[in-house]
Amino acid sequence: MSTTAYVKNYASPLPAETAHAHQDWLLHLDAPVRVPQVRDLTGTRMTLEHLEGRHPRPGDLPMVAAALGGLHTVANLRYLHAGRLDQPFEATPMLTIADFTSSRASVLPQDLEIDGLPCALYKDSNIRNFILTDDHVGIIDFDDLTLAPFGYDLAKLVVTAMTHGHLPRTLIENALDRYNSETTRIPNAHCDLGRLQLYADIHHHLTSRYLGRHGYAHQWPAVRPWPQ
Repeated sequence: MSTTAYVKNYASPLPAETAHAHQDWLLHLDAPVRVPQVRDLTGTRMTLEHLEGRHPRPGDLPMVAAALGGLHTVANLRYLHAGRLDQPFEATPMLTIADFTSSRASVLPQDLEIDGLPCALYKDSNIRNFILTDDHVGIIDFDDLTLAPFGYDLAKLVVTAMTHGHLPRTLIENALDRYNSETTRIPNAHCDLGRLQLYADIHHHLTSRYLGRHGYAHQWPAVRPWPQ
């Protein structure tokens, strides 16, 4: 494989085409993140531009959180302001973004109030799905894309960063502040610490089956930086 390209293989053509649609939509948002170009898509094989850099470390959390907040803000301003979290959203004639609630119904608290909240997105913000380049935060892995409330994908970033072990609560609070500083143009987008904690516990339920795989080395309850 060329050092200037990254190849990802899929089980069938449909998920490859879906990932390409996600990548193309994110690329054309012109958000303050780096999105690699697709060089080729043939059947089950997608070839992407290689982003030179490194994966973030836990101390990079505030920087990545700010980039994520910028991405969510641009997505809302350009498209998702017309969306509802409980309904799929037709982003383009070629892409319908799944709603937030349907695929998570079994783990969402019954009293979770999302009515009227503005739409951001979930792009599986695993800390390993970012690349820090010389001048940008880059995003990689475009398999998953759904609507989500503001702060939800940040909570995924926090949970996956914590798989490195315990992180200071002050670092997470700093990341939340940086995220919220990028979303001030969106009414009701502010995510407080209590809501971030709730979203993080939802992610724990969804990711616990991966313990020991994909970098998940610690159980979230063992490293959670606040009381249950």
